[in-house]
Amino acid sequence: MTKGQARGKGPTPPTEIPFNPLAKKNLGLSVADALLARSVFPLSSLQPFVGAGIYAIYYVGAFPVYTEIARRNIDNKFTQPIYVGRAVPKGARKGGFGFEASPGNVLYLRLLEHAETIGQSPTLEGYQPESCRNIR
Repeated sequence: MTKGQARGKGPTPPTEIPFNPLAKKNLGLSVADALLARSVFPLSSLQPFVGAGIYAIYYVGAFPVYTEIARRNIDNKFTQPIYVGRAVPKGARKGGFGFEASPGNVLYLRLLEHAETIGQSPTLEGYQPESCRNIR
């Protein structure tokens, strides 16, 4: 009898841990998959919208410190964000924000803040218009 075989029953299947879709790791992977499935859009094209959520900003410029990051994002690859963040309404972090309440435009305002900061930074020259994706 070979290892892994029960008497007369063939190979035994490997022991697998049941998939728990609500485990933190799996929830995180689901959110990451949803974010990466979104299209990249120009920060400069932002129009006001309602919602809270997460976002990723990508760099493709020529600043030497970020060469490796930029290389991973050229040719519309966008595989290495330079920054990942979230925008939540005031009170949400401590559980003080109800499910029925409108989040307002916190995600839009956070992305607008990033766009303004990038525009003011001489070291970040070279951000391409296609530099962000988000889920809300």
